Amino acid sequence: MHEPSDWSRRTFVATALLGTGSVAGCLARGQEATETEASTGCLDDWLADANGYEGVIERYGDGDEPTVTVGDSLGTDHGDAAFGPAGVRVPPGTTVTWEWSGHGDPANVVALGDSFDSGDPVAIHGHTFTHRFEDRGTYRYVSEPSRDEGMRGVVVVADPPSSDYPAVDAWLADVEIYDGTVVDWRDYPSPIVTVGSAEGESEFTFSPPAARVSTGTTVRWVWTGGPHQIAFEDADIGSAVETKPGVQFEHTFEEPGVYRYACAPHHTLGAKGAIVVE
Repeated sequence: MHEPSDWSRRTFVATALLGTGSVAGCLARGQEATETEASTGCLDDWLADANGYEGVIERYGDGDEPTVTVGDSLGTDHGDAAFGPAGVRVPPGTTVTWEWSGHGDPANVVALGDSFDSGDPVAIHGHTFTHRFEDRGTYRYVSEPSRDEGMRGVVVVADPPSSDYPAVDAWLADVEIYDGTVVDWRDYPSPIVTVGSAEGESEFTFSPPAARVSTGTTVRWVWTGGPHQIAFEDADIGSAVETKPGVQFEHTFEEPGVYRYACAPHHTLGAKGAIVVE
């Protein structure tokens, strides 16, 4: 069990990346993988050379419909030769859509294992290609004309993290640092949740994202900086928008239940958390 003051986002990141198959190591590849795909090495090497990759595989939950931009302009060193985001993680049965920005050279979407192929390169704004991923695995793909220049991406197909609390799992399914761990704080009278990364890795996460406390526990939320607001989905509890570092909100939980909350301005960026009161 972690002391509340010692819990950092890096702990969650390391575990989550091991589960999602991002920079932490190799994953089993998709069933359609060929010798060509096997020769690409571990996923960390693959993504290290992907334009626009910033160390995070975007995660999506059941029912989400992710869209990847073909010809993404984010970043300063690759022009438009990038997929945005470069990596996504989705549950089995998810349909991913690639949509062309119309910027840069003609591009296509071709899986190394031949499991999907958008056809000839095009540069038409609004052009789309879709593929439904049924089988678990890791699917690397490229734009053939710009492959050597780093226009590459990956789709990781894996089950969402799970715990003993389905409501928590569903709420946090698209939060990158949630790995199914619900931190046990039942022995702590006043544990602390960090609002924003304690180590500067993200401004839009709660650390830990999920915790379990006893009735009568006072939970405190400490800001690391930046504008954030806590709003609960299941109760009339919340804070105003605060920007100063330090403890800006606290609440004593008297009734058992699952309390889901989010940073109101940033919930679409994964700024969500949950407190289980027992």
